[in-house]
Amino acid sequence: MEEFLEKFKERTRSEQRWLCEVFEGVRQQLYPLISSSVGLSVEQLTHSVLSKVHRAVGSEVASLPVSYRFVSLSEFTRQQNTPCCCSLTWSSAHYREQARRAEQVLPNHRALARDNILLMGYLYDGSAAGASDGGWWVRDAGGAVSCRMVKSSPLWLGRLMLFPTWNYIPQSGPAGGGGYLELIDPPVCVTPEAMTFDPGGSLTEAMSVKRAAELLKQSDKCDAQVCVSGQVSVISPLLLISGRRFFCLILSEGDWAAPVLITEVKHQYWRQCVCVGQYICISAMRVCSLRGWVGHHVLSVTAQSRLHPHVQPQESSEDPDTHLMDTDSHTPDTHMASHTAPCSTTSVRKKTSTLISYRGLITKVLHAEAGLYEIDGKVGLCLAYQPLQECGGGLRPGAEIQLHNVHFLYRPSPFAPDVILCACLRSSAQVSTFSPLSSKAEVGGSHSPLQRHLLEKNLGVSQYLWLCYCQRVITERLCPRWVRKERVCVVAVRLLDCVCEADQKTDRKRDIYREMLQEPHLCPVWPCVVLWSVRQLCDWMSRDVWSSLSVSSLVSPAAAHMTCAELNACLSWSVHSVSLTAAHSQPLMLVGVLELSSSHATLQIKDQTQTLDCVCVQTDQSGATTNSNISTAWLGCLVCVQRCTLVMERLMKTNFPSWTHLDQPNYITHKHCRLYLQFCVSDLIIISPSAAMSVSLMEKKRDQTDRREAEQKRDRRDDGDDDPLRSACVSLIFRLNSKQGVMFRNTSASADTHTLKMGFTAMVSCLGDVQIWNNDPKNRRIETRETDGPQTTVGSALWGCVCSMVPSSASAVCLQINCT
Repeated sequence: MEEFLEKFKERTRSEQRWLCEVFEGVRQQLYPLISSSVGLSVEQLTHSVLSKVHRAVGSEVASLPVSYRFVSLSEFTRQQNTPCCCSLTWSSAHYREQARRAEQVLPNHRALARDNILLMGYLYDGSAAGASDGGWWVRDAGGAVSCRMVKSSPLWLGRLMLFPTWNYIPQSGPAGGGGYLELIDPPVCVTPEAMTFDPGGSLTEAMSVKRAAELLKQSDKCDAQVCVSGQVSVISPLLLISGRRFFCLILSEGDWAAPVLITEVKHQYWRQCVCVGQYICISAMRVCSLRGWVGHHVLSVTAQSRLHPHVQPQESSEDPDTHLMDTDSHTPDTHMASHTAPCSTTSVRKKTSTLISYRGLITKVLHAEAGLYEIDGKVGLCLAYQPLQECGGGLRPGAEIQLHNVHFLYRPSPFAPDVILCACLRSSAQVSTFSPLSSKAEVGGSHSPLQRHLLEKNLGVSQYLWLCYCQRVITERLCPRWVRKERVCVVAVRLLDCVCEADQKTDRKRDIYREMLQEPHLCPVWPCVVLWSVRQLCDWMSRDVWSSLSVSSLVSPAAAHMTCAELNACLSWSVHSVSLTAAHSQPLMLVGVLELSSSHATLQIKDQTQTLDCVCVQTDQSGATTNSNISTAWLGCLVCVQRCTLVMERLMKTNFPSWTHLDQPNYITHKHCRLYLQFCVSDLIIISPSAAMSVSLMEKKRDQTDRREAEQKRDRRDDGDDDPLRSACVSLIFRLNSKQGVMFRNTSASADTHTLKMGFTAMVSCLGDVQIWNNDPKNRRIETRETDGPQTTVGSALWGCVCSMVPSSASAVCLQINCT
């Protein structure tokens, strides 16, 4: 270090102290990783670092940037817990102006705080360890951090770089790790490039895309290695299937196209080096066939393949240490492509989607785990059909994004923006400008529950958007009181199965090769069901009950001959009923939990917003509806209702002098209404059964098995006598009004003797009519001990048998007694 400082004797003490820190940082963090082929000492490497830093700062004064501190990556990621930015080229005035403009675009966000940190490291992709995931990393001797770049070059890999301008976004989620870097300006190479032998072959032998496409049609030439040059038209996302990573791209030339498959681990980083509209050349490729794409051939890279960007001489960078690729896009910011997805003849109405390119500003993250974003405040973006990008891929509010080959869909769902851009495996989404705002990048696990269900059920765009909407409303209305957070998506999928008709479900597997290389997927448009909360339904009923009121229609034609008392008596009560389907232009569905009222023995459906009374009916064989006593096992079940009747009873106090004044509402002195639902028990769909219902369903299944075995035994009997235990049984539901404690009581065993037995006295009232026991899943077969014992009566009774009590509240208990 003394020899190094001898060259800076004229510097001030603060500058010499800063030089010592830089020298120690280079010696400990950077020099151990430098290649021996470079042939640089610690002093020479430090001088090269200082030269690049001074050149990046661009100051005419020879002073050193002592305000920038040199830190290792491990120390930086450990101490930096808030988002920040840094630039060697920005002045304080430039930073304040940029922050002001960024906050004006999105007023709800603050600009990134600035920090003065000297950040350097080696760029690598992890292929040396055989674990490349297509991402780029910055490392030194102490640690590593993931990075994202707007433009990258394969010539940067494995070289020591100085990063002049960057953002750092810390992560705290399960997949966040220690955060990631957003490299805004191209990095500056610190060390000279080592000369290496390139086995990829000569570029003078590169063939055109037209010739390569003709070669792919000849199945007898699968052993040839070729070098192809062309324009990139399609880039697929990086996929991981059966433990193998790969991605595809398509080179085009006019009407000709040649698909290229990249499966080599050492070439996965190419995904960050190419973009749509760029001219590239790939050497040492071979022709092969795909097992999943029968009858077609593709070009596949080999271990000797090399990626060469086409850079025009007049577009070459003036800085020999900075290698930029030609990312000249031949598409405007927003334009329509010429490809339109064809319509298939099916019973499901299809909406043709056009493939377009679009460039816009991310204004909101609607649902990061679901892959839903908002662009320019009015356009929706769905990235759910692509794998989740690690660290959010830089998709934060304030970032500009460039989309290619995305599906343009107009009004696919009423629960999303009118315009939706949906990315499939043929689409590419790349951040063109990183966000200058301090917005967090929300990330989840490698596969979110919503995307897992999308893949398992092969959902269309409309179905997936409805599933995301359903997951959100269930979280708001039922979680965590009735539905646990980890079970919300399961409940949402069950609701989706209820509303999807049979012809809207498909068993066709997703063909990834045809989706990436040949066929863009189609998105079925189907009627979306609106999930109303109980409060929304009650509010609508409260408005409709009075908006539909016509006082003159409530009286008979003989109203002209009625007295004042008779007329007002006819108006004191009326009822108005409509079906649930008539309450909204879209199909409606009500989701809630069934419970028993604590103040009166009525069934209720409730969520976290409100409670609504219910009346259960059942339909007999003739089609007539009768009152039904619902099983107590239904209490606590999460159910959905699509078919029901909304009943609104009007109760009014009026003072109309005669029928001629019925059009004057000022004679109505008081009015209120009673609201409730009427539905058939068979129309209830159990989404999540209660514990009692789960047990009763198991018992019912076991009883059916026992009954079947008993019937088989009875058929084998020679005498044909009926089993006394299989006598007809019925159920009665009682409401307990009062009861006494259990104690020894006098019971009459015979006409002459009295004995003491355990029992209790209760006052009960019967609810409903007699119900055959096999229609109630709560009941079991009558036991022998229940056929003996004292008789019971409704009213004041002495219960000398064991009774099953189901408490519904502190003031009411329902008893269910099996009688013969």
